[in-house]
Amino acid sequence: MPIHTRASEERALVNLLDGICIVDFTHVHAGPLCTYQLALMGAEVIKVEVPGTGDLMRTMGEQLEPGISAGYLGQNANKRSVVVDLKHPGAKPVVERLLGAADVVVQNMRPGVAERLGIGPAEARAAREDVVYCAISGFGQTGPESNRPALDHLMQGESGMFHATGMPHEPVRVGYAAVDSATALVASSAIASALLRRERTGEGALLDVSMLESAVAVMGLNYYNYLGLGRVGERVGRNPLARVGSVGTFDTTDGIIMVNANSYRLFERLAHAVGRGELLEDPRFSTPAAAAENWEVLRSIFEAVFRTRTAEVWDRLLRDAGIPSGRVKDPEAVMGSAQLAHRGTVATLSEVPGAPDGELRFVGAGFTVDSVPAVATSPPPRLGENTTAVLRRLAFSNDEIRALLAQGAVHEHPRPPVASSQGGEG
Repeated sequence: MPIHTRASEERALVNLLDGICIVDFTHVHAGPLCTYQLALMGAEVIKVEVPGTGDLMRTMGEQLEPGISAGYLGQNANKRSVVVDLKHPGAKPVVERLLGAADVVVQNMRPGVAERLGIGPAEARAAREDVVYCAISGFGQTGPESNRPALDHLMQGESGMFHATGMPHEPVRVGYAAVDSATALVASSAIASALLRRERTGEGALLDVSMLESAVAVMGLNYYNYLGLGRVGERVGRNPLARVGSVGTFDTTDGIIMVNANSYRLFERLAHAVGRGELLEDPRFSTPAAAAENWEVLRSIFEAVFRTRTAEVWDRLLRDAGIPSGRVKDPEAVMGSAQLAHRGTVATLSEVPGAPDGELRFVGAGFTVDSVPAVATSPPPRLGENTTAVLRRLAFSNDEIRALLAQGAVHEHPRPPVASSQGGEG
């Protein structure tokens, strides 16, 4: 039977997945971000970590306190941490009860590792026939490249994402973990869909989520145009794909403004808005065809115009004129956005491990449910913080828990981080 350990005062505001127990064997980014999304939807997520290091993301980057990095905090709120040594013979009954309690099992280990550790699909289905089992890996569980290691940087290259990004003479990686993030969203969508089918039919599912395929799936027009037209798009740097003189990014006196006057009607508005109405009488731009032919000249004119004022002034002026525009914002500006504040996208939690004054802001799932934002409601756990509590709810007695701790099959906080030998994907 499933277990539900979330206390009433910690219950998520959004309850789309209320009553669903997810046993999470993932680490680093793609897997934890997937289960974070599900936790924000109201699922209970039991994060099973290895002794010592735990989730490798805990020790990646600057430490706020031992075993707590900013990257770890950002994607592990609303979860509980249980430390289990999956290689220890004494851990077998703990693993069996965890798998039996799970509506969903998620792991991002390289193909074959979960099976060797006794947490593969066969073991999960033996413990619970209707389990939804999600295996995340770089190249998928099958195929000639299935055993290759995978990290976001590598997968950006393998998927064509790297090739599509940058200046014409130089490809560059996307400036965030784009493949990890895409994989997390694909996996969480697949899990939610599998749970819906199970509700209707009683049938579980084995989900094989590939970072490579997830990246290709989200690249959209890059592959639509290649498959449909046989064309490989050029890298355009910071400019838009469309060759239109009134579209693009333009330098201002203090930043960059993005303008998307991508029709002749919007070009007319733009010309009047920036005080260059005479451009509409210039034979080089007086018709849509002429403007398209002379787009580079037109762009150079707008480049000179936009260098005369600040990005904020131009943005306000263009939006008042009904022209799609926006500023290139840094993280401080984004997190200070009045729009995000209005939507409740970013939640502030207290008693966060390692956070200054114990408070930290957390990014939500990106949507609201019945006007309620899907956001974090309880802070990320320290390594092994919930081991004893979860074992009790798995019906282990206090004597059994003490024995498991004594023999090293399970661990509880505090325990200093050391190197780990159990690996996974990105």
